[in-house]
Amino acid sequence: MTGGAAPRVLVLGAGSIGARHVRNLVAAGAEVTSTDPDADRARATAAQHTVPFDLDQLPGYDGIVVASPSRLHLDQARAAVATGATVLVEKPLAHQVAGVDDLVAEGGRRLMVGYNLRLHRPIEELVAAVAAGRVGRPVSVHLWFGSWLPDWRPDVDYRATYSARAELGGGVLDDAIHELDLAVWLAGPDLRVVGALVERVGPLEIDVEDTVRALLVDPAGLPVTVELDYLSRRYRRGIEVIGTEGTIRLDWSRAVLELETAERVETTPADTPVDRSYEREAQAFLDLIAGTAPAPVDGATGAVSLRLAEAIRVAAR
Repeated sequence: MTGGAAPRVLVLGAGSIGARHVRNLVAAGAEVTSTDPDADRARATAAQHTVPFDLDQLPGYDGIVVASPSRLHLDQARAAVATGATVLVEKPLAHQVAGVDDLVAEGGRRLMVGYNLRLHRPIEELVAAVAAGRVGRPVSVHLWFGSWLPDWRPDVDYRATYSARAELGGGVLDDAIHELDLAVWLAGPDLRVVGALVERVGPLEIDVEDTVRALLVDPAGLPVTVELDYLSRRYRRGIEVIGTEGTIRLDWSRAVLELETAERVETTPADTPVDRSYEREAQAFLDLIAGTAPAPVDGATGAVSLRLAEAIRVAAR
């Protein structure tokens, strides 16, 4: 990228998340090329250019986005980093911990992980309120996510999606790993898994887990509980922090942020579209390419939630 030229960005993967990255990066002012093993799918994105999928032909871009199935993230991210480009890897950073430290070291400040919810305004407001002491000293953190998997993409057979297939790195633990990253944001990187359940308990025709329950603690003993599932027939998601002086709760299904104290309950709308967080993420990636701002979530931070996910699986055995 030279002078005032638009940054040249390659997006690896033209599924729903890859197409979203393409649209947002184009809108943010990048010159975007899309590639996918399915050339027709790549052409269906809003990219200005498409190229055949070939990991040996990555050099020449200022930025590369890895938006392929998670089992492919590690190898593709390492190939992208090796070109010298700035790299955004869609969450999770990889499907396994092995090799991630090398990727983080190789990527350095050029590596960003796609945890867009750190840029979602209601979550920012909740985290800021906790940091400002609005609920006193936190004594409990609870995060939850649940949604009926067949409703995610009604025009696609859920059994064929990434989420439902172990071979592609599916399963609700990786799919909803945002909640682990948010736990890290709220409680710090030194969380330890005390106990966990990772199982397929529902009627869905999938070969991955549909239910996760995990209990984590920080070094001071702060309990953090995480509940994830593909089975809730109505969408539910939220964060609750109980403190010595009050409780703050973000309930996405009701689109409200509530702060409860002994004296009163403050309720504010939390209806900022999640799409906005993706748009901000695209701009943050271009800022990282330009060297004007650090990554909202760098490689080292992104690796923490990945290690937590692995520790949860181990604890559940």
